[in-house]
Amino acid sequence: MPDTGPGTAALLRALAGVELPTLGHVLEEGFCDPAVRTVTPGAPRMGGEALTVHLAEPDALAVNRALVRLPRGGVLVVGVDGGAHAPIGAVTAAAVSARGGAGIVVDGPVTDLAALRDSGLPVYARGSTCRTTKRLGTATEAVGAPVTVGGVRVRTGDLVLGDENGLLVVDPRTFDRSLVEGALRSDRDEPGLVARIRAGEPLTGLLAL
Repeated sequence: MPDTGPGTAALLRALAGVELPTLGHVLEEGFCDPAVRTVTPGAPRMGGEALTVHLAEPDALAVNRALVRLPRGGVLVVGVDGGAHAPIGAVTAAAVSARGGAGIVVDGPVTDLAALRDSGLPVYARGSTCRTTKRLGTATEAVGAPVTVGGVRVRTGDLVLGDENGLLVVDPRTFDRSLVEGALRSDRDEPGLVARIRAGEPLTGLLAL
C-alpha cells in the first residue's frame, strides 16, 4: 500500500473534525449498511486509509499477510465470502494495534469479543461467532483486492470513517472537499440551535420548513 499523499492526509484531517451524521445531510453514497456496526462500544472514532483483504475462502494466512503490510494509521478492511467465519479475534486485533492501525472493519463476524473490547481498538463487524478462519494458505491474491462492506465497495487507499453511528467510505480522489467547510459550519451551529429549541423558542422560527 502506498504512503498517504499530502492531499489525502489533509482530507483525512479535515474529515476528522466533522460529525459523520452531518455528512449524512449532504452525501448519499458511501454509507455502509447499519448491520455493520461497532462491536467495541466506547472505542474512539476511527479514520484511516483502507488496506483491503478479500477472503474467497476462510484463509487466516491471508489475513496475516495483510497484518504485516498494514501501515501506521491504516484500517484493515476484510470481506469474508459467505460471512460464516470470523477472520478477526484477539491476536489479529493485537497485531493491528502493534502496527499502529486505526481500526478494523469486517463484512462478517468477529470472535473474542471481550478481548476486542479490552483492546480499545475500533472494530466494526456484523456480529460474532466461534467459527473462525483456518490456516489454509490458499487465498494468494487476497491482500489489496477490493471488498464490499455493507453494500459499499471498498478499495485499498479509500478513507474509512467510523463512529458509534456507523461507517462511511470516501474515495479521496473524487470526494468534493468543498463539503467539509459547510459540514464544519453546521456542526458549529448545531449546539446553539439545540439550546434554543430546549429553551422553548417556536420551532417555526428555528427549523427549515
